[in-house]
Amino acid sequence: MTMRTQVGASATRTLGWGLYCASSWTWCIGMFLPIIMLRRFGWPGFLVFAIPNVIGLIAFGYLFDVEKARTALRRHRTAMRLFSLATAAFQLFFVTWMALRLDFPGGTTTAVGIGLGAWVLGLLTVRCSDAIWWKLGSVAWLCSITLFVWHLLQSGPGELTRRPMSGDVAGLDLIALAPAIVFGFLLCPWLDGSFHRARIRSASPHTFMVFGAAFIPMILFTCSYAIGGDIMIERLVLIQLALQATFTIGVHLKEAWTGGCDLEQEDAFAKVARALDPANTRRWTFALWLPGLAVPLGAISLTADLSTYLRFLGFYGLAFPAYVLFFMIIRGRQAPSARQWMFFLLLLFPAGIAYDVGFVGDQPLAVPFTVALLLLLAAISWLINAQKVSS
Repeated sequence: MTMRTQVGASATRTLGWGLYCASSWTWCIGMFLPIIMLRRFGWPGFLVFAIPNVIGLIAFGYLFDVEKARTALRRHRTAMRLFSLATAAFQLFFVTWMALRLDFPGGTTTAVGIGLGAWVLGLLTVRCSDAIWWKLGSVAWLCSITLFVWHLLQSGPGELTRRPMSGDVAGLDLIALAPAIVFGFLLCPWLDGSFHRARIRSASPHTFMVFGAAFIPMILFTCSYAIGGDIMIERLVLIQLALQATFTIGVHLKEAWTGGCDLEQEDAFAKVARALDPANTRRWTFALWLPGLAVPLGAISLTADLSTYLRFLGFYGLAFPAYVLFFMIIRGRQAPSARQWMFFLLLLFPAGIAYDVGFVGDQPLAVPFTVALLLLLAAISWLINAQKVSS
Protein backbone atom coordinates (compact mmCIF):
# COMPACT_ATOMS: atom_id res chain seq x y z
CA MET A 1 0.00 0.00 0.00
CA THR A 2 1.46 3.36 -1.06
CA MET A 3 1.80 6.31 1.31
CA ARG A 4 -0.98 8.15 -0.55
CA THR A 5 -3.29 5.15 -0.25
CA GLN A 6 -2.58 4.85 3.49
CA VAL A 7 -3.29 8.54 4.04
CA GLY A 8 -6.52 8.23 2.04
CA ALA A 9 -7.64 5.17 4.01
CA SER A 10 -6.86 6.92 7.31
CA ALA A 11 -8.82 10.02 6.26
CA THR A 12 -11.75 7.84 5.19
CA ARG A 13 -11.79 6.07 8.57
CA THR A 14 -11.60 9.37 10.42
CA LEU A 15 -14.47 10.85 8.43
CA GLY A 16 -16.57 7.68 8.40
CA TRP A 17 -16.30 6.93 12.11
CA GLY A 18 -16.92 10.61 12.91
CA LEU A 19 -20.19 10.50 10.97
CA TYR A 20 -21.02 7.17 12.63
CA CYS A 21 -20.66 8.80 16.05
CA ALA A 22 -22.80 11.77 14.98
CA SER A 23 -25.55 9.32 14.05
CA SER A 24 -25.14 7.12 17.13
CA TRP A 25 -25.30 10.22 19.41
CA THR A 26 -28.42 11.62 17.71
CA TRP A 27 -31.11 9.93 19.72
CA CYS A 28 -34.13 10.86 21.75
CA ILE A 29 -32.15 13.35 23.82
CA GLY A 30 -30.81 15.29 20.85
CA MET A 31 -34.11 14.94 18.99
CA PHE A 32 -36.36 16.19 21.81
CA LEU A 33 -34.53 17.80 24.74
CA PRO A 34 -33.57 20.91 22.68
CA ILE A 35 -37.30 21.48 22.13
CA ILE A 36 -37.93 21.42 25.88
CA MET A 37 -34.97 23.74 26.51
CA LEU A 38 -36.13 26.18 23.82
CA ARG A 39 -39.65 26.31 25.21
CA ARG A 40 -38.57 26.80 28.79
CA PHE A 41 -35.52 29.02 28.39
CA GLY A 42 -35.27 30.21 24.78
CA TRP A 43 -31.93 30.13 22.97
CA PRO A 44 -29.85 30.34 26.19
CA GLY A 45 -31.40 27.00 27.17
CA PHE A 46 -30.38 25.49 23.85
CA LEU A 47 -26.81 26.75 24.30
CA VAL A 48 -26.59 25.22 27.79
CA PHE A 49 -27.62 21.94 26.15
CA ALA A 50 -25.40 22.21 23.06
CA ILE A 51 -22.08 23.67 24.27
CA PRO A 52 -21.14 21.09 26.98
CA ASN A 53 -22.55 18.39 24.73
CA VAL A 54 -20.19 19.19 21.85
CA ILE A 55 -17.23 19.90 24.16
CA GLY A 56 -17.72 16.59 25.97
CA LEU A 57 -17.81 14.46 22.85
CA ILE A 58 -14.82 16.20 21.21
CA ALA A 59 -12.78 16.03 24.42
CA PHE A 60 -13.37 12.28 24.62
CA GLY A 61 -11.35 11.71 21.45
CA TYR A 62 -8.33 13.52 22.84
CA LEU A 63 -8.54 12.15 26.39
CA PHE A 64 -8.66 8.51 25.25
CA ASP A 65 -6.05 7.00 22.98
CA VAL A 66 -6.51 3.49 21.55
CA GLU A 67 -4.91 1.74 24.52
CA LYS A 68 -6.90 3.74 27.08
CA ALA A 69 -10.12 2.97 25.19
CA ARG A 70 -9.33 -0.76 25.23
CA THR A 71 -8.51 -0.62 28.94
CA ALA A 72 -11.76 1.19 29.71
CA LEU A 73 -13.75 -1.40 27.76
CA ARG A 74 -12.09 -4.19 29.70
CA ARG A 75 -12.34 -2.67 33.19
CA HIS A 76 -15.74 -1.01 32.95
CA ARG A 77 -17.59 -3.41 30.68
CA THR A 78 -20.46 -3.86 33.16
CA ALA A 79 -21.12 -0.12 33.43
CA MET A 80 -20.86 0.34 29.66
CA ARG A 81 -23.32 -2.47 29.06
CA LEU A 82 -25.72 -0.87 31.54
CA PHE A 83 -25.29 2.45 29.70
CA SER A 84 -26.16 0.79 26.39
CA LEU A 85 -29.10 -1.14 27.83
CA ALA A 86 -30.54 2.06 29.32
CA THR A 87 -30.00 3.91 26.04
CA ALA A 88 -31.68 1.23 23.92
CA ALA A 89 -34.57 1.11 26.41
CA PHE A 90 -34.86 4.92 26.28
CA GLN A 91 -35.22 4.81 22.49
CA LEU A 92 -37.86 2.08 22.67
CA PHE A 93 -39.87 4.09 25.19
CA PHE A 94 -39.54 7.26 23.09
CA VAL A 95 -40.54 5.65 19.79
CA THR A 96 -43.59 4.01 21.39
CA TRP A 97 -44.57 7.22 23.21
CA MET A 98 -44.29 9.32 20.06
CA ALA A 99 -46.31 6.76 18.07
CA LEU A 100 -49.02 6.82 20.76
CA ARG A 101 -49.17 10.63 20.63
CA LEU A 102 -49.70 10.55 16.86
CA ASP A 103 -53.00 8.76 17.45
CA PHE A 104 -52.63 6.24 14.62
CA PRO A 105 -55.54 3.90 13.87
CA GLY A 106 -55.32 1.08 16.37
CA GLY A 107 -54.05 3.37 19.13
CA THR A 108 -51.99 1.55 21.74
CA THR A 109 -51.70 -1.63 19.66
CA THR A 110 -50.19 0.27 16.75
CA ALA A 111 -47.81 2.17 19.05
CA VAL A 112 -46.59 -1.08 20.61
CA GLY A 113 -46.16 -2.58 17.14
CA ILE A 114 -44.03 0.39 16.03
CA GLY A 115 -41.89 0.14 19.17
CA LEU A 116 -41.35 -3.59 18.66
CA GLY A 117 -40.63 -2.98 14.97
CA ALA A 118 -37.84 -0.53 15.86
CA TRP A 119 -36.43 -3.12 18.26
CA VAL A 120 -36.46 -5.87 15.61
CA LEU A 121 -34.76 -3.65 13.03
CA GLY A 122 -32.11 -2.70 15.56
CA LEU A 123 -31.60 -6.32 16.56
CA LEU A 124 -31.04 -7.34 12.94
CA THR A 125 -27.97 -5.11 12.77
CA VAL A 126 -26.24 -6.48 15.88
CA ARG A 127 -24.16 -8.98 13.95
CA CYS A 128 -22.96 -6.46 11.35
CA SER A 129 -19.19 -6.02 11.23
CA ASP A 130 -17.54 -2.71 12.03
CA ALA A 131 -16.68 -2.30 8.35
CA ILE A 132 -20.42 -2.11 7.73
CA TRP A 133 -21.32 -0.12 10.85
CA TRP A 134 -19.34 3.01 10.02
CA LYS A 135 -20.85 2.98 6.54
CA LEU A 136 -24.36 2.60 7.97
CA GLY A 137 -23.66 5.51 10.30
CA SER A 138 -22.38 7.66 7.45
CA VAL A 139 -25.45 6.88 5.34
CA ALA A 140 -27.75 7.64 8.29
CA TRP A 141 -26.05 11.02 8.77
CA LEU A 142 -26.31 11.89 5.08
CA CYS A 143 -29.98 10.90 5.09
CA SER A 144 -30.61 13.10 8.14
CA ILE A 145 -28.89 16.11 6.56
CA THR A 146 -30.92 15.55 3.38
CA LEU A 147 -34.10 15.44 5.46
CA PHE A 148 -32.99 18.65 7.23
CA VAL A 149 -32.51 20.56 3.98
CA TRP A 150 -35.74 19.15 2.52
CA HIS A 151 -37.61 20.11 5.69
CA LEU A 152 -36.26 23.67 5.54
CA LEU A 153 -37.35 23.96 1.92
CA GLN A 154 -40.85 22.66 2.67
CA SER A 155 -41.65 23.94 6.15
CA GLY A 156 -39.24 26.78 6.78
CA PRO A 157 -36.76 27.23 9.62
CA GLY A 158 -39.25 26.74 12.48
CA GLU A 159 -37.92 27.80 15.85
CA LEU A 160 -34.53 28.67 14.32
CA THR A 161 -35.93 32.13 13.64
CA ARG A 162 -39.10 32.36 15.74
CA ARG A 163 -37.88 31.43 19.21
CA PRO A 164 -36.95 34.50 21.32
CA MET A 165 -33.95 34.82 23.64
CA SER A 166 -36.15 34.06 26.64
CA GLY A 167 -38.55 31.21 27.34
CA ASP A 168 -41.51 30.45 29.60
CA VAL A 169 -39.38 29.91 32.72
CA ALA A 170 -37.16 32.35 34.63
CA GLY A 171 -33.48 32.39 33.74
CA LEU A 172 -32.51 31.59 37.35
CA ASP A 173 -34.01 28.12 36.88
CA LEU A 174 -31.69 27.53 33.92
CA ILE A 175 -28.69 28.47 36.06
CA ALA A 176 -29.86 25.98 38.68
CA LEU A 177 -30.31 23.16 36.17
CA ALA A 178 -27.09 23.85 34.26
CA PRO A 179 -24.72 21.95 36.63
CA ALA A 180 -26.50 18.62 36.04
CA ILE A 181 -26.64 19.24 32.27
CA VAL A 182 -22.93 20.10 32.11
CA PHE A 183 -22.05 17.24 34.48
CA GLY A 184 -23.90 14.75 32.28
CA PHE A 185 -22.70 15.83 28.84
CA LEU A 186 -19.05 16.18 29.84
CA LEU A 187 -18.79 12.72 31.42
CA CYS A 188 -21.40 10.45 29.77
CA PRO A 189 -19.28 9.94 26.61
CA TRP A 190 -16.80 7.98 28.73
CA LEU A 191 -19.37 5.17 29.13
CA ASP A 192 -20.58 5.08 25.54
CA GLY A 193 -19.16 1.90 24.03
CA SER A 194 -19.76 3.15 20.50
CA PHE A 195 -17.36 6.05 21.18
CA HIS A 196 -14.66 3.66 22.37
CA ARG A 197 -15.30 1.49 19.31
CA ALA A 198 -14.90 4.49 17.01
CA ARG A 199 -11.76 5.67 18.81
CA ILE A 200 -10.14 2.24 18.43
CA ARG A 201 -11.21 1.59 14.85
CA SER A 202 -10.38 5.04 13.49
CA ALA A 203 -7.12 5.31 15.50
CA SER A 204 -7.37 9.10 15.26
CA PRO A 205 -8.56 11.63 17.85
CA HIS A 206 -9.58 13.90 14.99
CA THR A 207 -12.52 11.55 14.41
CA PHE A 208 -14.20 13.33 17.29
CA MET A 209 -13.59 16.75 15.81
CA VAL A 210 -15.45 15.50 12.73
CA PHE A 211 -18.09 14.14 15.10
CA GLY A 212 -18.58 17.52 16.77
CA ALA A 213 -18.88 19.37 13.47
CA ALA A 214 -21.32 16.77 12.10
CA PHE A 215 -23.44 16.71 15.25
CA ILE A 216 -24.21 20.45 15.29
CA PRO A 217 -26.50 20.39 12.20
CA MET A 218 -28.30 17.36 13.66
CA ILE A 219 -29.43 19.29 16.74
CA LEU A 220 -30.19 22.37 14.65
CA PHE A 221 -32.54 20.09 12.70
CA THR A 222 -34.30 19.43 16.01
CA CYS A 223 -34.69 23.19 16.55
CA SER A 224 -36.19 23.56 13.08
CA TYR A 225 -39.04 21.13 13.79
CA ALA A 226 -39.77 22.54 17.25
CA ILE A 227 -43.02 24.45 17.31
CA GLY A 228 -44.86 25.74 20.36
CA GLY A 229 -42.70 23.66 22.69
CA ASP A 230 -43.47 20.40 20.89
CA ILE A 231 -42.51 18.40 17.79
CA MET A 232 -43.93 19.50 14.46
CA ILE A 233 -45.84 16.46 13.19
CA GLU A 234 -44.66 16.28 9.60
CA ARG A 235 -43.63 13.42 7.30
CA LEU A 236 -39.93 14.30 7.05
CA VAL A 237 -39.69 14.79 10.80
CA LEU A 238 -41.25 11.38 11.45
CA ILE A 239 -38.73 9.77 9.09
CA GLN A 240 -35.90 11.48 10.97
CA LEU A 241 -37.17 10.33 14.37
CA ALA A 242 -37.63 6.74 13.15
CA LEU A 243 -34.27 6.63 11.31
CA GLN A 244 -32.11 7.93 14.13
CA ALA A 245 -33.88 6.16 16.99
CA THR A 246 -33.70 2.82 15.18
CA PHE A 247 -30.03 3.31 14.31
CA THR A 248 -29.24 4.13 17.95
CA ILE A 249 -31.15 1.05 19.14
CA GLY A 250 -28.99 -1.10 16.85
CA VAL A 251 -25.76 0.58 17.97
CA HIS A 252 -26.46 0.08 21.67
CA LEU A 253 -27.87 -3.41 21.35
CA LYS A 254 -24.54 -4.29 19.75
CA GLU A 255 -22.56 -2.60 22.53
CA ALA A 256 -24.65 -4.28 25.22
CA TRP A 257 -24.37 -7.59 23.36
CA THR A 258 -20.61 -7.60 22.90
CA GLY A 259 -19.44 -5.26 25.66
CA GLY A 260 -16.52 -4.41 23.41
CA CYS A 261 -15.18 -7.98 23.60
CA ASP A 262 -15.09 -8.28 19.82
CA LEU A 263 -12.54 -5.46 19.81
CA GLU A 264 -10.10 -7.46 21.91
CA GLN A 265 -10.29 -10.80 20.08
CA GLU A 266 -9.74 -10.65 16.35
CA ASP A 267 -8.50 -14.13 15.40
CA ALA A 268 -10.78 -16.64 13.67
CA PHE A 269 -10.51 -19.18 16.50
CA ALA A 270 -11.81 -16.64 19.02
CA LYS A 271 -14.76 -15.79 16.78
CA VAL A 272 -15.74 -19.47 16.51
CA ALA A 273 -15.38 -19.90 20.28
CA ARG A 274 -17.65 -16.95 20.92
CA ALA A 275 -20.24 -18.33 18.50
CA LEU A 276 -20.34 -21.57 20.53
CA ASP A 277 -20.28 -19.79 23.90
CA PRO A 278 -23.44 -20.37 26.01
CA ALA A 279 -23.25 -16.66 26.85
CA ASN A 280 -24.84 -16.03 23.45
CA THR A 281 -28.02 -17.55 24.85
CA ARG A 282 -27.94 -15.09 27.75
CA ARG A 283 -27.48 -12.25 25.29
CA TRP A 284 -30.62 -13.31 23.44
CA THR A 285 -32.42 -13.40 26.78
CA PHE A 286 -31.63 -9.78 27.57
CA ALA A 287 -32.51 -8.82 23.99
CA LEU A 288 -35.97 -10.30 24.56
CA TRP A 289 -36.75 -8.76 27.96
CA LEU A 290 -35.58 -5.27 27.06
CA PRO A 291 -38.63 -4.35 24.92
CA GLY A 292 -40.85 -6.11 27.44
CA LEU A 293 -39.87 -3.46 29.96
CA ALA A 294 -39.38 -0.37 27.80
CA VAL A 295 -42.22 -0.53 25.25
CA PRO A 296 -45.03 -0.68 27.85
CA LEU A 297 -43.62 2.48 29.46
CA GLY A 298 -44.38 4.31 26.23
CA ALA A 299 -47.77 2.68 25.72
CA ILE A 300 -49.47 2.82 29.15
CA SER A 301 -51.18 6.10 29.93
CA LEU A 302 -49.77 6.13 33.48
CA THR A 303 -46.15 6.33 32.23
CA ALA A 304 -46.41 7.57 28.63
CA ASP A 305 -45.69 11.20 29.39
CA LEU A 306 -42.97 13.81 29.74
CA SER A 307 -42.21 12.91 33.35
CA THR A 308 -41.01 9.44 32.33
CA TYR A 309 -38.84 11.01 29.63
CA LEU A 310 -37.29 13.35 32.22
CA ARG A 311 -36.71 10.47 34.62
CA PHE A 312 -34.83 8.59 31.92
CA LEU A 313 -32.63 11.67 31.63
CA GLY A 314 -31.66 11.07 35.26
CA PHE A 315 -29.42 8.23 34.10
CA TYR A 316 -27.45 10.65 31.94
CA GLY A 317 -27.52 13.71 34.20
CA LEU A 318 -26.77 11.84 37.42
CA ALA A 319 -26.13 8.09 37.55
CA PHE A 320 -23.73 7.52 34.65
CA PRO A 321 -21.64 10.69 35.06
CA ALA A 322 -21.40 9.94 38.80
CA TYR A 323 -19.99 6.50 37.96
CA VAL A 324 -17.42 8.11 35.66
CA LEU A 325 -16.47 10.62 38.34
CA PHE A 326 -15.99 8.06 41.11
CA PHE A 327 -14.61 5.04 39.24
CA MET A 328 -13.03 6.31 36.01
CA ILE A 329 -11.50 9.56 37.30
CA ILE A 330 -11.09 9.48 41.10
CA ARG A 331 -10.01 5.84 41.36
CA GLY A 332 -7.67 5.92 38.37
CA ARG A 333 -10.11 4.14 36.04
CA GLN A 334 -10.36 1.05 38.27
CA ALA A 335 -13.54 -1.01 38.14
CA PRO A 336 -15.60 -0.97 41.37
CA SER A 337 -15.74 -3.94 43.68
CA ALA A 338 -19.05 -5.47 44.75
CA ARG A 339 -18.97 -3.45 48.00
CA GLN A 340 -18.26 -0.23 46.09
CA TRP A 341 -21.12 -0.97 43.70
CA MET A 342 -23.45 -1.34 46.69
CA PHE A 343 -22.25 1.92 48.25
CA PHE A 344 -22.60 3.71 44.91
CA LEU A 345 -26.18 2.52 44.41
CA LEU A 346 -27.09 3.56 47.95
CA LEU A 347 -25.62 6.99 47.25
CA LEU A 348 -27.66 7.33 44.07
CA PHE A 349 -30.96 6.76 45.86
CA PRO A 350 -31.18 10.10 47.74
CA ALA A 351 -29.42 11.87 44.85
CA GLY A 352 -32.03 10.49 42.47
CA ILE A 353 -34.85 11.78 44.66
CA ALA A 354 -33.30 15.26 44.64
CA TYR A 355 -32.88 15.06 40.86
CA ASP A 356 -36.53 14.06 40.48
CA VAL A 357 -37.64 16.98 42.64
CA GLY A 358 -35.52 19.34 40.55
CA PHE A 359 -36.35 18.23 37.01
CA VAL A 360 -39.75 16.55 37.28
CA GLY A 361 -41.09 18.43 40.30
CA ASP A 362 -40.05 21.84 38.92
CA GLN A 363 -37.93 22.68 41.97
CA PRO A 364 -34.63 23.30 40.16
CA LEU A 365 -32.74 24.60 43.18
CA ALA A 366 -32.49 20.99 44.37
CA VAL A 367 -30.25 20.17 41.40
CA PRO A 368 -27.07 22.20 42.10
CA PHE A 369 -27.03 20.95 45.70
CA THR A 370 -27.15 17.37 44.42
CA VAL A 371 -24.26 17.90 42.01
CA ALA A 372 -22.29 19.78 44.67
CA LEU A 373 -22.77 16.88 47.11
CA LEU A 374 -21.48 14.39 44.53
CA LEU A 375 -18.45 16.56 43.83
CA LEU A 376 -17.77 16.89 47.56
CA LEU A 377 -17.97 13.14 48.11
CA ALA A 378 -15.74 12.63 45.06
CA ALA A 379 -13.16 15.03 46.53
CA ILE A 380 -13.23 13.14 49.85
CA SER A 381 -12.86 9.85 47.98
CA TRP A 382 -9.90 11.25 46.05
CA LEU A 383 -8.16 12.34 49.26
CA ILE A 384 -8.69 8.93 50.86
CA ASN A 385 -7.44 7.18 47.72
CA ALA A 386 -4.39 9.48 47.52
CA GLN A 387 -3.51 8.72 51.16
CA LYS A 388 -3.75 4.96 50.53
CA VAL A 389 -1.46 5.26 47.52
CA SER A 390 1.11 7.38 49.40
CA SER A 391 1.15 5.02 52.35
